[in-house]
Amino acid sequence: MSSFGLPRGTASTRLFVRVVQQRRRPLGRGRLAATTWRVALATAVVASAVILTVKLMTNGTFLFDFSGDLYGAGHAILAGHDPYHPGFLAALAAVKHAGGFVSPAFAVPVYPPPLLLAAVPFSLLPDTLSGVLFMALMVAAMVSGLRLLGVRDWRCIAVALASWPFLFGLVIGNLGPAIVLGAGLAWRFRDKLWTPAIAIASIVVGKLFPWTLLVWLLVTRRFRTLALALVIGTIGALAAWAVIGFAGMSEYPKMLSNLSFVEQGSGVSLVAALLGAGVPPEVAKMVALGAAGLLLFAAYRFARCPDGDAQALGLTVIAALTASPIVWAHYLVLLFIPIALASPTLSVAWFIPLMSGLLAEPNTNSQVQMLFWIALEAAVAIYLCLSPATRQRLSRAPHWPIAPIACDSQV
Repeated sequence: MSSFGLPRGTASTRLFVRVVQQRRRPLGRGRLAATTWRVALATAVVASAVILTVKLMTNGTFLFDFSGDLYGAGHAILAGHDPYHPGFLAALAAVKHAGGFVSPAFAVPVYPPPLLLAAVPFSLLPDTLSGVLFMALMVAAMVSGLRLLGVRDWRCIAVALASWPFLFGLVIGNLGPAIVLGAGLAWRFRDKLWTPAIAIASIVVGKLFPWTLLVWLLVTRRFRTLALALVIGTIGALAAWAVIGFAGMSEYPKMLSNLSFVEQGSGVSLVAALLGAGVPPEVAKMVALGAAGLLLFAAYRFARCPDGDAQALGLTVIAALTASPIVWAHYLVLLFIPIALASPTLSVAWFIPLMSGLLAEPNTNSQVQMLFWIALEAAVAIYLCLSPATRQRLSRAPHWPIAPIACDSQV
């Protein structure tokens, strides 16, 4: 009999004894340093998340986007009114054309009708209850999206939930995590037909700017899925317009143009950075589209390589952020999509979006600060393009006591 009262010699007994002995073994200097580092990191992440959340909830931005963009639009639809306010945006554009100052801190419905109709059930509930429910759904969407992208490491999910882009979007009530979920569904079921088509069509019809995900279907030769996504998106958009009596349909393109003109100099987009540097607006937009085109070309090249679908999808997501003239800080939650595809376990890349908390309130008049946000996107794109062996070496660096990447992001 062993000292634990179990028969000697069995494999299960030997395994049990080894586990107990390992747990009794005192911490060595290396293990103690690694444990201290992890505890310090976890404490810093949690503390920063708490501080940022408290700051957001006390500065008047709580559920700002949700209330103005979705909840109010749902009430208007239920009352049979036009949910859009093209006159308001036209007035702001006129003021800016005349050289006046227009604050970008406003929230009016600008999403396409399918998304506004999806928000109607929230408008049947009291505003506080609907807001809390919406926030809970966004947390679930973020976690589910990362898991569908292949992430099983709880540390990765914790870092993503504690990042400034996620917290900012969560508190103001933005839909970024829903895009992460849609991308996760498209990736997890990429070899199917209907699921990725519905997921990508929903993303594009709901938010418009991630249209580059359609390019991923094109460059990876998922032609049937691409065709189905286009059909679903077109039918869904027309049906939603019909439900609200085609209210505002003729004015919608002009309304989006006015919105872009009013807000393109704000936020953290490449266009905003170029405008701050004195580049003319049309040139800035062309440069941004050109940069996005280079990313899409890189996605095409990766799609031609074996097991290159993950890099191609990640690059199309970054291209969407690059091309859009309006990018707010919380949009960078989408960077966790390429990061998850490139590194399903904790690595240095997971902390890139976390760094945005250093400039939680970016000054658009500071070129250094604007370049900082562009650099975050560029860093993720570069990491995504590295070879699996190089990413493994980065994860195994001595000052990053974390598990190495086991594979090239395929699930």
